[in-house]
Amino acid sequence: MEPTHSENWIAILLSIEDREALRAALLEQVQLVGEQELARQLKQQADHWLQSDIQRSLKTGQMLLSLAESTGDPRHQALGLLAQANAQGIGLGEYELALRTYDRAARIYQENGYFVEQARAQIGKIGVLQFLARYQEALQIGQWAAEILQNAGEWFALAKMVSNTGIIHYRLGNDVDALADFERAQCLYKRLGMGDGLGWLRVELNRAIVLRNLGQFDASIQSSQFAYQKLIDLSQNISAARALQNLALTYFVLGRYNETLNILDQVQGIFLSDQRQRDAILTELFISDCLLYLRRFQEVLEKCRRLRQDFTQFGTQFEVGLAILNEAVAYAGLMHYDDALESLVEARRIFDRLGNQPWVEYANLEIAALHQKNGQFEQSCQVALASRQRLENQPLKLAQASLIAARALLSLDRLAEIEPFLGEALRVGQANHISALTYAAHTILGKLAERQGDPLKAMSEYDLAIQDLEKLRGRMMIEFRADFLEDKQSLYEDMVALCIDLGHSEEGFQYAERAKSRALLEMIAYRLDLRISALAPEDRELANELVQLRAERDRLYRRWESNAKETMRMRGGEDYHQEINAAQAEVLAIENKITAAWHKLLVRNAGYARDASLWQVRVEPVQPLLQDGSLLLEYYFTHGQIVLFLVSQETIQVVRLPGSLPQVQRLLQMLWLNWKTVPRSLPERRAALSRNAAGILGQLYNLLLAPAAETVSAFRKLLVVPHGPLHYLPFHALFDGQDYLVREHQISYLPAASFLQYCQEVQPSGSSFLIAGNSYNGRLSFVLEEAACVARLWEQEPLLEEQVSKDNLRQKVLDCRGLHLAAHGSFRDDNPLFSGLALADGWLTTLDIFNLRLRASLVTLSACETGRSVLGGGDELLGLMRAFLYAGAASLVLSQWAVDDRSTALFMERFYNNLKRGLTKGESLRQAQLAFLPDAGHGFEQSAEYSHPHFWAPFFLVGDSGIF
Repeated sequence: MEPTHSENWIAILLSIEDREALRAALLEQVQLVGEQELARQLKQQADHWLQSDIQRSLKTGQMLLSLAESTGDPRHQALGLLAQANAQGIGLGEYELALRTYDRAARIYQENGYFVEQARAQIGKIGVLQFLARYQEALQIGQWAAEILQNAGEWFALAKMVSNTGIIHYRLGNDVDALADFERAQCLYKRLGMGDGLGWLRVELNRAIVLRNLGQFDASIQSSQFAYQKLIDLSQNISAARALQNLALTYFVLGRYNETLNILDQVQGIFLSDQRQRDAILTELFISDCLLYLRRFQEVLEKCRRLRQDFTQFGTQFEVGLAILNEAVAYAGLMHYDDALESLVEARRIFDRLGNQPWVEYANLEIAALHQKNGQFEQSCQVALASRQRLENQPLKLAQASLIAARALLSLDRLAEIEPFLGEALRVGQANHISALTYAAHTILGKLAERQGDPLKAMSEYDLAIQDLEKLRGRMMIEFRADFLEDKQSLYEDMVALCIDLGHSEEGFQYAERAKSRALLEMIAYRLDLRISALAPEDRELANELVQLRAERDRLYRRWESNAKETMRMRGGEDYHQEINAAQAEVLAIENKITAAWHKLLVRNAGYARDASLWQVRVEPVQPLLQDGSLLLEYYFTHGQIVLFLVSQETIQVVRLPGSLPQVQRLLQMLWLNWKTVPRSLPERRAALSRNAAGILGQLYNLLLAPAAETVSAFRKLLVVPHGPLHYLPFHALFDGQDYLVREHQISYLPAASFLQYCQEVQPSGSSFLIAGNSYNGRLSFVLEEAACVARLWEQEPLLEEQVSKDNLRQKVLDCRGLHLAAHGSFRDDNPLFSGLALADGWLTTLDIFNLRLRASLVTLSACETGRSVLGGGDELLGLMRAFLYAGAASLVLSQWAVDDRSTALFMERFYNNLKRGLTKGESLRQAQLAFLPDAGHGFEQSAEYSHPHFWAPFFLVGDSGIF
């Protein structure tokens, strides 16, 4: 839009710094257009810039006050004060200061007998009073001022006044009254011939909000989109940003989470660029709403602790209550139930003190949900039903209350009372395509059908629930999906158990697959780009920030691990520990910034999340991919019980195993304790530790494999798909009472059966073999020897020590068929994005590997714990394994625990000798493991010393086990 003539000359006046020169210029302008017209134009321009350039708006108000000094007209002084009050309150969030400024202007009008102007001065004041939650005072002032304005025929001012009282009604939760006020205001604008003008459009923004609250989502979206485009045309960037914010919040209700976060990120940037701190932190609160649904609880908790302080400083108690409410839900998600209840009671107290009954009820709904988590189902039901009666005009909250009540009734076994509540939630969800509601309702209906003895109906309801759930997860950025699914696995478990009960083994297998490592599969299947790169010009700043943050992390780590750390160690005592803690805190702070920035970049680039219909979960057929003599063993936990699917080329069988999850976890803890004891033990004690390990591995064999032993014995190659804690179990070391499983079977692993297709499809891009070794500043004695040995076998020149840098690897892996990397490894269970391998110039982390591109037949990570992963929701494996598979490795050889570097060098020498002789990757690994057993016959001189599984069992192969 072209600037107006007045905007041009006002801009010129704003550039004048000298006060006397400005006064002279104003008087010259008075001669041209007259005092009253000049004052009118200045006030109009100040209001115009209020939504696009707050600093210009403030300066234009000050110019009005300068004009008043020259003319002596009190009306000009009042106009200047009103312009400044608008900027202080609406623009900068300085509410108390704005109120005092509005009152000064109103007194000037009153003292000089300008009562209509005094009424007009209340328009902005009401807007500020709503931010301070002084609702009744605002409504009383609005009623008084509206009567004066109507009697005076001041239709334009009346339209603005009615619009502001509509906002008060909305803040009080009276959406029906608010909508009536907004529509009345728009009628007044149209009466003045100002339909689609700036005032009308601002009312349309607020109308979109109450339409959303009333469940009219399509109308709300249309209003926001229409207002946004018109406001952009009028160069009203701040109001346009608010239209986008409205649109984002409607998308959020509809489960379009990635679009919500993307738009809110954009909006926040606009507010910050115009120094609108209050608007920016309010946007941060809306972001926290979305992150709650994505189960990013720790992130929300940290945000809301800051937000409640910020809103307290602004004096906006309503927003303080909102921040505390979100903080409470985050506490509940983290199972800190006492803290959650304390925060909920505090939030409810604030809303009650403000007279905001709807938000009191929203807090009560969260209290009802918290009662359920504490097993207090009767209290939960009572609170939900009581709130439900007071929320009848708010369909979304009414549906939420109905779902909470239905869950409580199910737990209380009051089955006959449930269906009407679920019907209500389904009606709202289906009418508005809100998958979060329909998913929850179908889940409860499935449980109800099971309780009533109707398994077929239960299967139908569970299937509908799973479809809705997968539609929801398809709407979010890929890295948020694991957290989102963390509390939703019971739905898949119910479905798998039901399929098995009904004899539908194949269907049960399909649903188990739908619950395993879907994010990794989708990354590969859809070739998602997780690299740190600016795919659009607006991403460059964020991508550059990430590069700088990663460099800073490397610098801090180098400082910590070298001279500074040695100095601290020499000092010893309390100072040493304090400095270590300070250094760790500094690194962790940088890592949190990196994680947040990377996620923000991925959200911006997640165009795939716009259409959930493209993200229907599909299970790749695995049976045609199995070779002769191969059997796939897929484990799955259903409510603590273990199920084993046995998949061959011809059949899919299922066996319910006798063990339970607690039994397996107890035995795994014992096994890992045994592993940790071995390195510190004398060689003569290792025989006893070997017998102890064999006993534990024998118990695990009896629980996990013995019931299917007859079937398993017919197959030489086993492909194991673990589940849950079984990812930490070396199945190849299971002991049948006579020998380890590896003696008779070649064993490889997969995160999910569907992955088999993708790892078999990898076509290596070159013939070279990249071998690298870094001794971690001489701390790993045999790493260089290992790398040199492997290099000699493959007639390659290895990268050693300082040559093993991230840049070197990044360039050379592009065309290599194989990669062997011997180094120090670190597993980070607190943040697997920073699990990594120590190189000469810093750490090669999971995040770095996401930025690699390779097409390798084999990647061997000869280091400690490279195969350990954090188990995310949906059995997602978060760590180095996932990153290398995403980057393009067909198979990986990894380690489950901290390994001995001497035995590892011997192991790798044997493994690569086998590979060089033409054995498959899987058989090469098996033969290397057998060489460590004391009666191997084809072992080596030290095999007896290293016969304990601690030395040979940590290594396992993931992915394609065929020819290298």
